[in-house]
Amino acid sequence: VEHAVCVIVAINLLSSASKSDPRKVWKKIFTAVVDFLGAAVPGVQGVLDGEKNKALADIEKDMHGDGDPDANLIIPAKGMSKDALLKKAEALKAQHTGFKSGKKWGGIYHEPGSEVTEVQAKMWGLFNSTNSLYPGVFPSVRKFEAEVIAMTTNMVNGSCGLLSSGGTESILLAVLAYREQGLKRGITSPNMICCVTAHPAIFKACKYFNVELIKAPFDPKTFQLTPAIVKKYLNRNTVAIYASAPNFSHGVLDDVEGLGPLAQSKKIGLHVDNCLGGFLLSYLQKENLLNGRNFDFSVPGVTTMSVDLHKYGGSSKGCSVCVFGSPELRALTYVPSFDGCEGLYVTPTIQGSRSGATMAACWGSVMYKGDAGYRKMARDHNSVMVKAREIAESIDGLEILVRPEGAILPIICSKGSGLDIYLIASQMEKRGWNLFTGQNPAVLGLCVGDVHLKVLDEWEKDIRASVAHVKANPNEKPTGNAAVYGSASTIPDTLLDGILREYVDISLKV
Repeated sequence: VEHAVCVIVAINLLSSASKSDPRKVWKKIFTAVVDFLGAAVPGVQGVLDGEKNKALADIEKDMHGDGDPDANLIIPAKGMSKDALLKKAEALKAQHTGFKSGKKWGGIYHEPGSEVTEVQAKMWGLFNSTNSLYPGVFPSVRKFEAEVIAMTTNMVNGSCGLLSSGGTESILLAVLAYREQGLKRGITSPNMICCVTAHPAIFKACKYFNVELIKAPFDPKTFQLTPAIVKKYLNRNTVAIYASAPNFSHGVLDDVEGLGPLAQSKKIGLHVDNCLGGFLLSYLQKENLLNGRNFDFSVPGVTTMSVDLHKYGGSSKGCSVCVFGSPELRALTYVPSFDGCEGLYVTPTIQGSRSGATMAACWGSVMYKGDAGYRKMARDHNSVMVKAREIAESIDGLEILVRPEGAILPIICSKGSGLDIYLIASQMEKRGWNLFTGQNPAVLGLCVGDVHLKVLDEWEKDIRASVAHVKANPNEKPTGNAAVYGSASTIPDTLLDGILREYVDISLKV
């Protein structure tokens, strides 16, 4: 029986080889063989566990170093004085050397230490002891939340919205709305369609709310999710299409203008993930730097958007808006409780109590920058992207995967160059940079923030040196994060799943 199963699996896998990336086919075969051997052959699982543990030990060493002798495992018997506590905090912050240099930007899109961060810190301090759960007690906090929602909604031509803790929660809220809308229509096994380039937050949202996620390929020329592709995956249980504006993989804006009418004709939703491109794409559009592309509620058929303020909106972390095309769709996310001992209870989002300080700092950021400030941000970003693209294209052996709309510059090795982009990424890591690397195809991404206005010359020097090193040492192996992506295309999914789960555990260890 085992032999028959293996033969059937092999036939099925090999039959798809002509249609797939050979590395993907090999990974499928390898995964099937490893799973079978791990279950059927004594000792194999032990070998697999040993290799996994070795990889996890390297990750833990990289994250924790030689340990933290000053770690707190229990609540101290006596509290620290204010001065001693702040001194300790300053010492801990001093460890962020890469971030301070601008090479390790860490997802902070506005410039650290600027006047806007002073505004944020002051606003946070003023409203630290507030709770949005009590609008009658803290009316200013209610004002901040409502106005941030209104300003963001107006920017993308929406109807109404919800202020969330970040892009993931905004996407969770949108998926919840579509699931509830589907249930009202009698769809008990809903699904959504996204592109393989979509952010993993949509996978998490669908997992949380028991919505099947169908991942479609991108157009091989434009790297977009297109109506022609989506049509192949639509069925009677589809409740929504998920598009990116832009995606984090390549900075590409999916064909929202084409997907909108398709969603409208099928009477399903269309969510536009504008988390990464929030504020940036809107202001590139206002400055006529987006090639006339439309991606928001001005496109008929768009029903929800997730728009982050804590990226190009310039606010502190913890702020995003889920924008809706109608109050009725937004209301489907609410979960009123009225028959318990506590009495009546309802909150706008997944959270209950929320700090008014986050909302105050976000409101302060938007009010400080204003329309003129965001227009300047878009122009500055565009100039950095143009220069970075020119640099990459001037280096022998490198090219741009696809012309991005914003945020990400996707760099690959030219065909026939013999170069490995993961080796180049490893060299950039050794020079202090933490650049994004992706797979299928192998790509090195520069995610542009305010800091790159100051460090782009150094980036150019280091990427030229990295390419020269790889050319001189072609047999080296990737190290660090680049090595993980370099091997992920062949590591069995079951092994990757375990490593990623335990990665989270390692990050939470003292």
